[in-house]
Amino acid sequence: MSRRHLLVLPALTSLLAVCTAAPQAQVRPAISIADLLLKDEIQKAEGILQSAARSAETLAYQGEVEFRKGNFEKAQTLYQTSIQMNEKTARAHFGLGKLAMAKVKSKDAVASFKRAIALDPMEPLYHFYAGEALELNKNTLESKMQLEEYVRLKPHDDEERLTQAKAGLALIAAFGNKDYAVVDAPQQPAPIPFRKALNLIFADVKINGKGPYNFVVDTGASQTALSQKLARDLGLKAITTTVMHGVGGSGKVDSNIYRVDRLQVGDVGVKDLPVGTFDDPLISQIADGIIGTSMLADFIVTINYPDSRMELTHKPVTTPDAIPVWYMSNMLLLPADVNGHHGNLIVDTGAITTVLSLGMANAMGITEKTPGALVNMGIAGVGGAQGTTLMLPQLTLKTIRQSESLTQALAIDLNDISRMLGTEVSGVAGFDFLKNYKLTLDYYKAEIHLSK
Repeated sequence: MSRRHLLVLPALTSLLAVCTAAPQAQVRPAISIADLLLKDEIQKAEGILQSAARSAETLAYQGEVEFRKGNFEKAQTLYQTSIQMNEKTARAHFGLGKLAMAKVKSKDAVASFKRAIALDPMEPLYHFYAGEALELNKNTLESKMQLEEYVRLKPHDDEERLTQAKAGLALIAAFGNKDYAVVDAPQQPAPIPFRKALNLIFADVKINGKGPYNFVVDTGASQTALSQKLARDLGLKAITTTVMHGVGGSGKVDSNIYRVDRLQVGDVGVKDLPVGTFDDPLISQIADGIIGTSMLADFIVTINYPDSRMELTHKPVTTPDAIPVWYMSNMLLLPADVNGHHGNLIVDTGAITTVLSLGMANAMGITEKTPGALVNMGIAGVGGAQGTTLMLPQLTLKTIRQSESLTQALAIDLNDISRMLGTEVSGVAGFDFLKNYKLTLDYYKAEIHLSK
């Protein structure tokens, strides 16, 4: 069995789907809330909606605001109420499609996106997001056609996504419209040992038969990436370029995309794999590359911290400790309570420590003006060096199953990651939270298990 998860270039690029056009597009409001949302001006959109008359359209946009804030259940209620008022509300169908994707229900997502496109074929976003669902079904031809349609519509004020869409077309051409990232592995692979160092976990990886190379195993990476040095040493040729998002600096850097004939980790091989690249000197000193675990989503993946190994199986997990999570651009968001404040945290084995967003810190009453909070401490990532860093006092991080106390944590700017995922990221659950657990990732059910 081979299941190809959404290719992210390296964060948002989707390969899209074709749908038939509707007779007429819906009329948008005079003050375009859609444009405000596209620019991530969520507070302005919310302010306008608070004084707007109640209608199916405004309810759908209110649902979008709640989705962006990470309040997914509230968003779903608003979308459904909107459709009950007027079944032809394209924005509500679009929202339900995104929620279905976040639970890895690709067939439901395809149906919702197609309905949105049928109602409003001139809205580029509907075409763009439809491909995320269709790509899970390996419908490369329709994906290509829909991506071309997205580009043809010339979306305004969305240059980054447009750049990623063009990169996606270049990638499809490079692979000749054939399947990529094809997993070649035994039904039950042997456990893959990893090393723990610097609050990270490392595994041996071979690329095109060469190596082994030292890769970070990173559940918070949207895709697998190589250092630029390794790509040069291997003589790889770039397929295209795009933008890679991550913590630090401006939150994004230009990235080449390369084709790897075969990546091997333990018994598991992945053929014809597109990989991103990073050129951060600090990260390059400790790792040759990063394994995004979504590459292994054919399997249920367990990061077994106590036994220092990664375990892969096709057997369903039947223990009663499942925690529902949200699937966003190959990452898993964990609903959690932090000192009484709800948020969604990226489950990230590639984070040396748990960090919160500045927004979450502010909600806890901690700002740059709080005595002793502002610290001169850099956080490095693929985007470069982090700017503002706040030190937080003891935290209690609770899921529906666990409660962990952290003696201290940092807060940094996660706005760019939030924009990339299309929803508020309140923090990153890193090594200090995960280190005592067996962390099981089930990409099929959009759930994780944390067991000791």
